[in-house]
Amino acid sequence: MITPNIRQDLQIFPGTAMEDGSPSWMLYDGLTNKYFTLGLNAFRMLKHWIAGVESKLFIEEIEKKGISIHEDQLNDFISFLKLNDLIIHQNSEDVKILIHKYQSQQKHWLLKLIHNYLFFRIPLIKPDKFLDQTLNIAKFFGTNFFRKLIYVIGLVGLYLIIQNWSEFKSTFLYFFNWNGLLLYALSLVAVKAIHELGHAFTAKNFGCNVNSMGIAFLVFFPFLYTDNTNAWRLRDHRKRLTINFAGISTELHLAIIATFFWGVSEPGLFKSVAFFVATTSWVSSLLINISPFMRFDGYYVFADYLKVDNLQPRAFALAKWRLREILFGLNINPPEVMQSHRRNLLILYAWSTWVYRFFLFIGIALLVYFFAFKLLGIILFAVEIIWFIGLPIGKEVLAWWKLKSKFILSLKLLRTVAILAFLIFLFFYPWKNYQKIPAIFQADQSTFIYAPIDSQIKDIYIIENQLVEDSQLLVSLKSPELNLTISQVKEEIDLVNIKIDNSLEDDLSRSELLVLKSEKQKLETQYDNLIKILSSLEIKSPFGGEITSSLHLKEDQWVNKEDPLFSIVNKNSHKIIAFISERDIDHVVTDNEVKFTSPHNSQIELVAQIASISKSPVNNFDLYPMVTSMYDGPIAARQNPSGGIQSEEAFYVISMNVISEEKFSDQKILGNAQITVKPISFSEKLYKTVYSVLIRELNF
Repeated sequence: MITPNIRQDLQIFPGTAMEDGSPSWMLYDGLTNKYFTLGLNAFRMLKHWIAGVESKLFIEEIEKKGISIHEDQLNDFISFLKLNDLIIHQNSEDVKILIHKYQSQQKHWLLKLIHNYLFFRIPLIKPDKFLDQTLNIAKFFGTNFFRKLIYVIGLVGLYLIIQNWSEFKSTFLYFFNWNGLLLYALSLVAVKAIHELGHAFTAKNFGCNVNSMGIAFLVFFPFLYTDNTNAWRLRDHRKRLTINFAGISTELHLAIIATFFWGVSEPGLFKSVAFFVATTSWVSSLLINISPFMRFDGYYVFADYLKVDNLQPRAFALAKWRLREILFGLNINPPEVMQSHRRNLLILYAWSTWVYRFFLFIGIALLVYFFAFKLLGIILFAVEIIWFIGLPIGKEVLAWWKLKSKFILSLKLLRTVAILAFLIFLFFYPWKNYQKIPAIFQADQSTFIYAPIDSQIKDIYIIENQLVEDSQLLVSLKSPELNLTISQVKEEIDLVNIKIDNSLEDDLSRSELLVLKSEKQKLETQYDNLIKILSSLEIKSPFGGEITSSLHLKEDQWVNKEDPLFSIVNKNSHKIIAFISERDIDHVVTDNEVKFTSPHNSQIELVAQIASISKSPVNNFDLYPMVTSMYDGPIAARQNPSGGIQSEEAFYVISMNVISEEKFSDQKILGNAQITVKPISFSEKLYKTVYSVLIRELNF
């Protein structure tokens, strides 16, 4: 291999010590604004570099200067230079390599969108000149005097909060109008801008240039960012720690000031903004930025604290190596050599990051699904799951397959195969032959009794828990307004009758007589209807049963037709209504007995027999509200546009006859029915669940 010409515009300067204590150097590429860490051997090769010679000749020349390197080390270093475009391309072969590299980096616009929609940046300004001009002002805010002043103000603010704690807890946020929302947005942007300026001024104070500041998008949610790449120039990792923590520190100090202004300001928009900055703003910022599992402030703070460059790639490589060793016992050397406790810490960090990102990506997938319109939501959900969860897992499984030649018969391999076979068996074997479904135990005959019209109680013939017979008189109602209307209609009928009698003597025309008779007929119909209503004020039992919920009734009490007077329950006859998902209906066995239990009452255990199953599924639960999530029930439901209760998926209604002799006083009891089903595997159930969801969601 011929040694290439290295670009002369590259910069090199001392870096921090490596993990093993050996020195390092930073190689800076100003064109791409990237920093590369060089070890001792790489630095020596770079220092004594000879371009345009064979590898063996270069090694011979460098060995004359007392430097010992292997040909593999030189070839790896040359590959590193070429891979990162740190060489001068002088011949046609180099140009072809560049063209091929450029073409390989060009992705289809759809792949670019998929890869970048989760996170992308838009640089807005180059703040270096502004930072140079205002650095002295920022330094004043960082002096011990000003910080102590902030702490004194903070103590005063804390005292005011303690004095007005109840007001602080119930602070009303005046953001529920356009002016308030605008002020809220401006204050949020200002706080986050100050957060980023904290990073920028701290970096500038340590002599680092700030290349850009701008806006970044995490799943299309915007937030500000500062490019502090030049912080790699700093040899003292504590200074890098200070830069990374500066944003959170600045926001915390701002929250202390806001606490004071909340205590001294009058209620209104300004007090609401102060409350927001003093509480919600910095807490949310801290929760997001402090996490080391995503590449925010917390990640860089953690990496600098451990003094580990490229933390995630190195930790992930070690974690994959350890996972393969646990599963297959390959006895392969780790990707890099380090102390065992340090290696274990990085592996634990990597595994924790995987778990965190798994649930994060699931959450983001659900977020974009529910907040985007249906078609886009389905596409983004699928992209999120496949690209960010399925693809990394698939790549790792493919890596296992490529390593199959290194598999040896060992206890670890046999254990992994046995566990995998057992999991596959559990996944595909039809185990479960019963299923618990939501159900309601209720009286076969029960009803609420309502007043036919707004009226007044005249007589009460019942008491609470009284047993009544069919058609027994229960309550008499009266309505002065109804009586008046009946009298008026009766008088109008009498008047029309007089007119008809007089018409025979006055020799009225036939048409006039027909009008009078028509009017009489209408009045008589109205009168009959009023009499029926009057008779309905004598409320009788529709069937034999027990009176419940009647304790509030009193004579001369006014009642309306919307609220029930009491209820009648036939407690000698009960039934169970159960609900099973449409995807499980084909597995129901109707011949076996069903056991009903209630989590609210451990004494309830009933035996029932399936009587009938509805011919079609339903998703209207107006008749069974207690079983839905709107009333803390197990079936997911929501309110439809017409105000009714609609379940998220369709259910079949199963009616059951109770065959045990137990009796309970409750009119309705929510519980579970354990029904017998044909055995079904988890794989089949998962397939049907996914299939039914896809069919439902793709129905536009």
